[in-house]
Amino acid sequence: MPVETFTFLFTDIEGSTGLLERLGERLYVQVLADHHSLIRSGLAAHEGREVDTQGDAFFAVFSSSRGCVAAVLEMQQALQAHAWPGGVYVRVRMGVHTGEASRTTTGLVGLDVHRAARVAAVGYGGQVLLSETAAALVRDFLPPGASLADLGVHRLKDLGRPERIFQLQAAGLQAGFGPLRSLGNPALQNNLPAQLASFVGRDRELAEVRALVESSRLVTLTGAGGSGKTRLGLQAAAEMLDGSGDGVWLVELAAVSDEHAVAQAVCGALGIGAQPGRPALDTLLDTLGPQEVLVVLDNCEHLVSGCAKTADAIVTRCPRVHLVATSREPLGVGGETIYRVPPLSLPGPGEADPAAAESSDAVALFLERARTQGAALPLDEQTSPLVVSICRRLDGLPLAIELAAARLRSMSLRSLHDRLDQRFGLLTGGSRTSLERQQTLRATVEWSYSLLHTTEQQLLGRLSVFAESFDLDAAEAVCGFGDIELFDVAGLLGSLVDKSLVAAEPAGPALRYRLLETIRQFAVELVTEIGGEAAAVAAAHCAHFLSFAETAAPNLKGPDQGKWLARLDADQANLRRAAEHAAGDPDGTAQVLRFGTALRRYWRARNRGQEALALLMPVLDRPEARADPELFAAALLTTAIAARFVDVARARQLGDQAVTLARQLGASRLLIESLATLSGVCFLAGEPETGRSPGQEAVELARQLGDDVLLGESLTEYLLCDHVIDPAHAGPLYSEAIACTQRSGDHLYASYLTNNAGMVALTAGDIPAARAYLQQAMQALRAIGAEENLLSLNLGLVLRQDNDPDAARSSFQASLRQSRRSGDRFRTAYASLGLACLAADEGDWHRAAVLHGVAQAFLDRIGQPWHEPEARYRQDSLDQVRGHLGHAQFERAHATGMALSLDEALDLATGKGPPSLIFP
Repeated sequence: MPVETFTFLFTDIEGSTGLLERLGERLYVQVLADHHSLIRSGLAAHEGREVDTQGDAFFAVFSSSRGCVAAVLEMQQALQAHAWPGGVYVRVRMGVHTGEASRTTTGLVGLDVHRAARVAAVGYGGQVLLSETAAALVRDFLPPGASLADLGVHRLKDLGRPERIFQLQAAGLQAGFGPLRSLGNPALQNNLPAQLASFVGRDRELAEVRALVESSRLVTLTGAGGSGKTRLGLQAAAEMLDGSGDGVWLVELAAVSDEHAVAQAVCGALGIGAQPGRPALDTLLDTLGPQEVLVVLDNCEHLVSGCAKTADAIVTRCPRVHLVATSREPLGVGGETIYRVPPLSLPGPGEADPAAAESSDAVALFLERARTQGAALPLDEQTSPLVVSICRRLDGLPLAIELAAARLRSMSLRSLHDRLDQRFGLLTGGSRTSLERQQTLRATVEWSYSLLHTTEQQLLGRLSVFAESFDLDAAEAVCGFGDIELFDVAGLLGSLVDKSLVAAEPAGPALRYRLLETIRQFAVELVTEIGGEAAAVAAAHCAHFLSFAETAAPNLKGPDQGKWLARLDADQANLRRAAEHAAGDPDGTAQVLRFGTALRRYWRARNRGQEALALLMPVLDRPEARADPELFAAALLTTAIAARFVDVARARQLGDQAVTLARQLGASRLLIESLATLSGVCFLAGEPETGRSPGQEAVELARQLGDDVLLGESLTEYLLCDHVIDPAHAGPLYSEAIACTQRSGDHLYASYLTNNAGMVALTAGDIPAARAYLQQAMQALRAIGAEENLLSLNLGLVLRQDNDPDAARSSFQASLRQSRRSGDRFRTAYASLGLACLAADEGDWHRAAVLHGVAQAFLDRIGQPWHEPEARYRQDSLDQVRGHLGHAQFERAHATGMALSLDEALDLATGKGPPSLIFP
């Protein structure tokens, strides 16, 4: 993000709510219109740019500080001379600061923007305030008759470094104002400490906390250690300090060790003297009774009982007192509002480019703390993925991010990134002024752990076996053994949520739970220290998710398949971990094969063939894999299906084995599925005649069984071969197959069939029919939440034939992005071919030749021929390109595409490749 220097201007009307109440809506609207007109006139006259307007507040920037001062002087003089509706006097406060910011997709971003807003916030209506930086730039270039009055050094409400403030004075401007509304103003009673580091981001959280404090007497900010509870609470308190009550007071409880000393600590912070022989709580309540104050109780987690007693008494006896508590668990007091402090915002999944990173609070904090450590980083294509990865792996925890940024004093960004797996040893060396438990990441987590009961500690260790999130049923099944009874798990899990060591997240009508990765790594260390515990938990985890997969399997073939696919999606990481555990267990071969059989449809629906192959191929070679012949044959079938778009020769070999074994066993359903799969694999291998025979047999056997699911599957595979050999015969069979899927509710195979029917229509030149079939396929896929990769590819072909190159390109590139993520070389090849043909259509001959080479290289990797109608499109395009370039130049460009690495080829196809790959 390029950083630019601006002069920032913030303005707003003082007492706007009162104006609205006094004037009524009709006149107030006219006041706002006049106000906006005068402000915008001043901006236009001096080259100011309006950035944002909210209600009566303006945010504008100037490239010249002198231009800004001239503008605000003109604005104030015009505002004061204006005849306002209703005879009111509109007073506008203005703040000016010069600093740096970056232009982003969400607006100007930078700490100096917030600093400028804080300067404006301490002023009064009719007053123009300048920061020291802005004043220094304009002092010698002020308009005639204007001057600057030094108002001294003030602490602003960002709790950061003090700022020297200046007031602009000139003829026609009001000169006399009260003391600035800064934290040093005696009217703003408080004991809020200055913070050494700036407050970054959290705009949404600040607004939410302020709203809660205004509506609730007791708000408790909870969150994991290092989540920024204290800093958020202090900032919210500072922003609520407006001089209207008896102040804002911080009570720091970290050093208090006695539950009975909480009231005494509150008295000490508020300057309430002790009364000999009288309990401190009684003295506190009598003193606070008539007061309107906000009290921040910081670090309550080790004194929960004492804090709860004191807070409950204050809320009951002192009706004008509001409390904000920070704690790793709620106080459990009636009327308490709990606000769980989330981690800092992170870029979305797969978003690591600078444009996505720039709006992330976690990334902003990392960059700001790196800058203060003397290790300022640009956010560009090289650094952005590393920074985003670091922030994501640290769960967006502010403490962890700050400790990581501090390491940049002695190591490179890449080194920091590569060493994060040793985070507990790496992330040390926090500020010496921090509490001891906040100086290292381990100390922060250990402090939370030490406050748990023994069974809570044991459950936390067991929960570390889960990958990503989990539900209550899984937690009970996996962790409810030994010293932890199954019926106790729910209560213990709820306690860990309350203590901010486990996060609870809504997932539809239910909840899912997860451990932050930092907590999980700590818990893994705990469970491995207990002899036999880790192995027992891993075995229970594997058994539970195998049972879950096998329960889901039959439901993936009917009308509820969308719901079950979504359930498997939610636990996909746990299923993978459980299967990998089985694969690593010498006695787990049968479990791996059962996973492979149960997840066959899921892997196909979610295009996870590579994952299936990586799990099953090594296990199939084990001697014990054949112990249960039918299970072995079923696993062969799954592997053949997974390999068909990766290695067609291997898929054919596996399919032949599955057919042979199923015949020997007399397993009729397995035989039908294996024959159908072999038929489809033969088509992909370019041998539809060979594949027609097993396909016919599968269809006949499925008809005999009268099973719509099996018949729909068999017809889908058989028709791949049949429509090539006898298109007229295929038409009625498509209708029969689609009817089967409609009766069974099998949306997955309905999508395959209607997609294939669309391609048959495209081959016949019937574009409207092709579009209609693909639309049906799209609807079927959306019903089960499946990716539309193949449809994007085929829709691109239809759009190209329909003379819509831009839309076709968009479809091919979407398919390519999805294929890149899933490792699907078949669709990568066909999407690259589509882009090559488009390049030739537009006369970009060199690019077309290179992309044809890319497409051929991808297809060669899986050993498949080109299929119709793409084979015909490809040949027509190749003839055109070769005719324009000549044989020698074409061969060089084509060979360039064939020789590109995987990443280079994909970058080129998606438009990211360097021009040197295109032009000789």
